Amino acid sequence: EATFGMGCFWEPAESLLKQPGVLATAVGYTGAPPNKPPPTYDSVCFGKDWVEAVRVAYDDELVSYDQVLDYFFRLQKPAYTRQYASIIFVDDAMEEKDAKKWKKESASLEKKQRDDNLSYDVVQIEPSSSFYKAEEYHQRYWEKQRLRFLIGFALIAGESGAYNNFLGGVLGKTEILGLSFDSVCGALFLVGAAWMLLERLVVRDVKELEQGDLMAMAAEKN
Repeated sequence: EATFGMGCFWEPAESLLKQPGVLATAVGYTGAPPNKPPPTYDSVCFGKDWVEAVRVAYDDELVSYDQVLDYFFRLQKPAYTRQYASIIFVDDAMEEKDAKKWKKESASLEKKQRDDNLSYDVVQIEPSSSFYKAEEYHQRYWEKQRLRFLIGFALIAGESGAYNNFLGGVLGKTEILGLSFDSVCGALFLVGAAWMLLERLVVRDVKELEQGDLMAMAAEKN
């Protein structure tokens, strides 16, 4: 396993999952001092200690640590705040040595991996600390959002009467609990939109992951 600060964690986690040898990813929060209580998304966004991070489980028979570091650098989208910093979190002295060597060699060879010419100097190397898996709505975020947008679009179309002539006009005449099909679509859209707004306030399922937990979860799925 490896843990990285890569900027806003939604897109990098999804992109990493598509790379050869990567078995699983989880987004979460890490990098804070040990006396800090478990975080929430709000405490990360409005604080200065936590880093949005991606934990990666990979098959080291298919991909090396150096290759995973290349993935990290190529796919990250860092910003100049602690929350969105570019960081390699190392688990021990050997991993720290390997990360420093990778950074030095990549910079000296001017290994070009990005079109924006991001400098290797932005990459920090820090000892790993407690990693808290973020709220479930953050996991595979864009995958979920694409489905939600599709459903939302379908419901908006239904509310506008786009399906009224389907099935020989049956849908246009259908009533559910006294509501027309158009009204049901509109109500469902409003309920879904309200839940998306409330989800951030209601869901608090942050959970600490120990080293090896993500690999174990990946093994269970396979």
